[in-house]
Amino acid sequence: MIFSYILYSLLGLYFIFLIFILIGTFRLKQPEKSSTYNNNISVIIAARNEEEDIASLMESLINQNYPEDKYEIIAISDRSTDRTDLILKEYSKKYKNIHYFRIEQENKNLIGKKNALTKGIENSKGNLLLFTDADCLPGKNWIKSINQKFNEGFDAVVGYSPLISDKKRSLWEELIFTLRKLERLSIFAVSAGTIGWNWGVTATGRNFAYKRKVFDNLNGFSGIGHIPSGDDDLFLQKISKSKLYKISFAIGPDSFVPSMDRKNAKEQYNQEKLRASKWRFYPAKIKIFSALIFLFYLILFVAFILTIFLILSWVKFLFIFILKVFIDFLIVLRGAVLFKEKRLLLAFPLAEVFYIPYFLIFGLLGIMTKYKWKVNN
Repeated sequence: MIFSYILYSLLGLYFIFLIFILIGTFRLKQPEKSSTYNNNISVIIAARNEEEDIASLMESLINQNYPEDKYEIIAISDRSTDRTDLILKEYSKKYKNIHYFRIEQENKNLIGKKNALTKGIENSKGNLLLFTDADCLPGKNWIKSINQKFNEGFDAVVGYSPLISDKKRSLWEELIFTLRKLERLSIFAVSAGTIGWNWGVTATGRNFAYKRKVFDNLNGFSGIGHIPSGDDDLFLQKISKSKLYKISFAIGPDSFVPSMDRKNAKEQYNQEKLRASKWRFYPAKIKIFSALIFLFYLILFVAFILTIFLILSWVKFLFIFILKVFIDFLIVLRGAVLFKEKRLLLAFPLAEVFYIPYFLIFGLLGIMTKYKWKVNN
């Protein structure tokens, strides 16, 4: 009886939280059309052993629909051992608005990408700082669309970044890839929903921007510099915690930044652990919400086991599970509409089956294990 009460209570909290997120997505404004190029922009990229993708990114950035004299590209090679430096040197010689720097040694106070990004920011001139990754392919209107969000009065902007791939895949690999894309879409839907309430919970460095004054006023990555990751979501949470700035989520298609997925199984496994490992550094409010979701999933999984052994009623379990699926679907559907990814909804039933054990396993691994950025590269 107590077990059932706990399960129903957690379901109620889960339902309320996702409704809160859903309402938040409707508080986001559609992008306005503007041809105002009033901001000087610095696009900053940290790259480590990215010879396969870095040239494609540079081509995407030099072909932006934004005045050449109003934006610069700051590329930092972080101890690369492949041809990344050579490629970046060639681009910096060819284009006057591309500037190349190299990190020779890791900074113990700024672990991982944060050291490279800080160097890039220190050597940039723009009043707006835009960030993406070496394996990304922003469209020609990306800078223009993000610039418009700042013209609307925001201080930080988070954007959507779907996974794309040029690899040949088996049917099984394609299915896994589709499930991963749907899971990312769901995370971005949650990000958009919380940002709709001016609450920054999560972001990705593949599509993130803020005013230089935000970085300066918050003393950069101080307080989170010792953490192996978090140049994106932990810094967003730092912005949000200050309560000094307005945050927006860009929902126009021009603002989307596709990211090329080339990770093998080991790299993907490590990335998932990295994402989960940041939980311990989150603000208390986010920790509480995520811990309650973890507990709900864990008890729901236990309830499924009890149902198999006929200890718990199938009717009771299915009632709870169907309600969970219903509210999950509303969030995923909203994300699919916002991000023009409706075809991914076909994978939703399968995702609902596998996501709970996936969430529980990587949640535990993230807490118990450590991570280093591209340690094997």
